[in-house]
Amino acid sequence: MLTARGSDQRSDIRPVQSRARLLGAWWGPALGLSALGLITSVEAERTATREIFFNVAQPWAVYVFTASLVGLLIYGFGRHATLWAIGQPTPNLRDEVSQRLRNAVRLGLAQEKIGRDRYAAVMHWCIFSSIVVLTFVTAQVAIDDDFSLHFLRGPYYLFFSFYGDLFGLVGLVGVGMALYRRYIDNLHRIHWDERLEDHLIIWGLGLILLTGFAVESLRITVDELVQHPDWARWSFVSFGVAHFLALFEFEEPQLLSAHVWMWWGHLVLAMGWLGLIVFTKLDHMFFAPINAFLLRTDSPGRLTKIENIEEREVFGVGQIQDFTWKQLFELDACVSCGRCTAVCPANIAGQPLSPMHLIQDLKLHLADVGPAIQHAGHEGHDVRAVSPLAMVGEVIKDETLWACRTCGACVQECPVLIEHVPTIVDMRRYLVMDEARVPATAQAALENLEQRGHPWRGATLTRTSWMEGLGEVPIFDGSQEYLYWVGCAGSLVERNLPVTQSVFRLLREAGASFGVLGQEETCSGDPARRLGNEYLYQILAGQLVETFKAKNVQRVITNCPHCFNTFKNEYPQFGGRFEVLHHTEFLAKSLQQGDLKPQYPIAEQVTYHDSCYLGRMNGVYEAPRQIIEFLPGAKVTEMQRSMSRGLCCGAGGGNMWLEEVGARRVNHVRAEEAMQTGAQSVISNCPFCIQMFEDGIPAVQPQEEGRMRVFDVAELLDRAVFGTDGAGRGSQSS
Repeated sequence: MLTARGSDQRSDIRPVQSRARLLGAWWGPALGLSALGLITSVEAERTATREIFFNVAQPWAVYVFTASLVGLLIYGFGRHATLWAIGQPTPNLRDEVSQRLRNAVRLGLAQEKIGRDRYAAVMHWCIFSSIVVLTFVTAQVAIDDDFSLHFLRGPYYLFFSFYGDLFGLVGLVGVGMALYRRYIDNLHRIHWDERLEDHLIIWGLGLILLTGFAVESLRITVDELVQHPDWARWSFVSFGVAHFLALFEFEEPQLLSAHVWMWWGHLVLAMGWLGLIVFTKLDHMFFAPINAFLLRTDSPGRLTKIENIEEREVFGVGQIQDFTWKQLFELDACVSCGRCTAVCPANIAGQPLSPMHLIQDLKLHLADVGPAIQHAGHEGHDVRAVSPLAMVGEVIKDETLWACRTCGACVQECPVLIEHVPTIVDMRRYLVMDEARVPATAQAALENLEQRGHPWRGATLTRTSWMEGLGEVPIFDGSQEYLYWVGCAGSLVERNLPVTQSVFRLLREAGASFGVLGQEETCSGDPARRLGNEYLYQILAGQLVETFKAKNVQRVITNCPHCFNTFKNEYPQFGGRFEVLHHTEFLAKSLQQGDLKPQYPIAEQVTYHDSCYLGRMNGVYEAPRQIIEFLPGAKVTEMQRSMSRGLCCGAGGGNMWLEEVGARRVNHVRAEEAMQTGAQSVISNCPFCIQMFEDGIPAVQPQEEGRMRVFDVAELLDRAVFGTDGAGRGSQSS
């Protein structure tokens, strides 16, 4: 075998065999190779080995490169860490450590969220697995050489050769898929903000893999092709390339020289590519698993509470250092893939919000002002006077923040686990509570909340208007099992009164023990919190928690998914811990138990719209669909965007009370998607969604004849249980 310095031990080897013999030696055995079916001789298994660095005379340079790379990585990550450190403390990271570790493996390393895009999932698996395995291959070579362990011998050396080539080929498949998606597949997602690094990363990785095969094929051509073809076949890709090279009948010195040049080129490419980790989005290979570990373990529908709000001088986030260090860390995790922006309802409608651009703009702002803030802090200067730009208002425009529906679609899709919604709401809090920059319609809703306990300006109905014609409505006194929470929209918006009445009749028919608060109801505070007025929200929530406790409320059934989310996930922040059900959950269970018996046909083709705060935020997808399955004659056609991929109706995040700015209204986009199913009716479970469809459908379907109708799922169940004259039967029930 040739030594590292190139001895004359190979002087008896002919430069090339006949082409026919070489091709026969390759095509016959190589086409039959497989991971489990490789066969070689007993002698080959026993003696298979090679010089670790083969033809390279000074491998010490590898260690110089490696040491330099390690130093560069340490410096780069340290530089990032100093910027994260200017953020505020992140509480509760010591909680649920076992769950966080599972998240790091499942969501970070295994990249589970990428599976929502199957093409991308295969592509990323190919690239990631090849990087991991080939790093392991390289590490084994270094260990075998440095510690003289000599484990790369015999059968293991042959298997080592096989899986090294296999995952090099897998990596090339992934690179090919990435090149296709980036440069050819124009029907896929727009490639947002392409930069030089995007091209360097993918082309660089492809060149590393190709030069790796070239190095191995040149070694095989000189070292093993003639003397030990049984060994060479295990490097099945390089073995084929070696046979191709042999067709040109190069002399051995030429091949040896080419091997040295290619070896060094491969090394420089590999080290240079790894060095990009510090300066490009390649850092997500490390940051994504870490961010998965840092991911919240409670509900995604829960916003953080501002503790000791009466004592704070700054509310929300107005400057970059007001974010927590975890939020700053998230900025560096972003890979600009555009998945968040592609599913954002505001962006789809042409409104001024791109979650990806928002995160990237904050990332650039952190890089610009972070070092100065850090220096000012060390010197004891005023860190709030450092930035020449106002983060909220100039870096991130007001209209960008108000366009967010807080629907969580961006968070759901992000493969590196960035939580955009809390970041946006934190900046809204600053706009509202520090700057008092609030759109007029939103300000009117907040003033109504403060003065009248509901956000509806000009409402003529009362909290008890829905009770008319229903007979005796029980008032909750603590003896009943459930509090039926009607909510502002269910009692004060005329379109939603039939929904409230249907739920009431069905609860009574099912034999539920329940009561209502009537005039004692007030707003849960959800609109105030989503609009950014955390101070008002905490007042409303605190008052209602005390009311619930005074009345001994233990279990709640809600009409509205927003109230459902608030009671279930956010009231525990104020000591309010209750079992909370949405009306679809209770009704689905009643149907399964036989407490409700649908008997009148609903001969309609319907499509179902998932409300964000019941579905994506709280995972309730099946209960409403189970109800529809019980409806005699009803046929369901799902919209293209449904369940966790469902599109917001447009009302979330306080946008029910905001004027929309942009090319289109979100509810018009969603109404069109519902109409494309060909269904006669669109069904939902949320009073906000009902209102948005009632407004959106006439706008996109002006003709009244054949116009799609809008119902809450409880309204259809009411018809199926009581018949068309449901109100009459319900009022006679006791």
